[in-house]
Amino acid sequence: MLDMRVKKILSMFLAAVMLCALLPVTASAAFSPEDFTKSSWFGQFTGAYENTLVERYIDFTIDECDSSGNLTGSAKITTVEGELRDNDWCTYEFKGTIDFAKNTFYMETVRITGSINGVNWIVNPFNAVIQMNDKGDMSLSGTYSGEYIGDVPFFATRTSAWARDEMTQANILGLIPDTLKDADMTKRITRAEFAAVSVKLYESLTGTTAEASSTPFTDISGDSNSADIEKAYGLGIAVGVSDQEFAPDVAINREQLATMLCRTIKKYKFDGWTIDSDDQYQLDTSGVSTFADDADISDYARPSVYYMSKMGIIKGVDDVHFAPKNITPEQEAQGYATATREQAIALSLRIYKLSDILK
Repeated sequence: MLDMRVKKILSMFLAAVMLCALLPVTASAAFSPEDFTKSSWFGQFTGAYENTLVERYIDFTIDECDSSGNLTGSAKITTVEGELRDNDWCTYEFKGTIDFAKNTFYMETVRITGSINGVNWIVNPFNAVIQMNDKGDMSLSGTYSGEYIGDVPFFATRTSAWARDEMTQANILGLIPDTLKDADMTKRITRAEFAAVSVKLYESLTGTTAEASSTPFTDISGDSNSADIEKAYGLGIAVGVSDQEFAPDVAINREQLATMLCRTIKKYKFDGWTIDSDDQYQLDTSGVSTFADDADISDYARPSVYYMSKMGIIKGVDDVHFAPKNITPEQEAQGYATATREQAIALSLRIYKLSDILK
């Protein structure tokens, strides 16, 4: 028998008619493989479960579709508001077929993974089939069954389309801290979380395990990333905002992110580097165009910003602006220069890929 929570999320999905706004369908034109291969759609819908409206996001992806209409892909559903918590989610890995002549799409679910109320699970259902008619309406027919199998490996509950491939690679390479797995990767990354990302990068580059060091910080006790803050401090990658405060919950901005990543590179590249001797180890920034907002870049961060830019690791927010930090209240509210979790992990991955050049 399925766990009751699993039955609940399955029932909510199987009872819904919901994907019509996501798929590029017109009633007058037949499908072709090009319409589906390597394609993704994103949408938001509200469905009912026992007369309760639940708002959800859908990330619907088809990985492969051949000329015969055979396809494979996945659909991620994340609860936004309603009966379930914001970070509840489930993923449907499917295979199916498309009848190009009839504009009919059959999706057979082969595995469902999910996390409900913090509990991870996997079920293997049978005979779960979704059909789409020529108007683009989705409906489900058939039956399902399954059983609890075990814990689910990392799966990003919310990741932007641009970041999906890099997030997948970063996870395979072990660059994502445990504290960020199952998190909303589109949200701002805190100083504590980024310390953990930096430590993961250093350990992956060197093939070593960093050792924690005692710190003077009085505000990290109980933080889920406290051990990584101690490691980052010991490596010289992270420093406090004052002699006794680290400000673990404060969002990190783009110039701080570039600086901490550059320190990670220096710790990996130069045997004698320490935070105290940082000025003795300069990285080449020659030939890099100056950003239009160069005056807004802090003096301590300027070499790191331009080195990261020269190496193609980080780019500006447009062709001429770097956006080092939020200057106005409006920029702060919009998160103009505030880094997100997926951006930080993507930068970490790009550095890892350059490890041979950097050394």
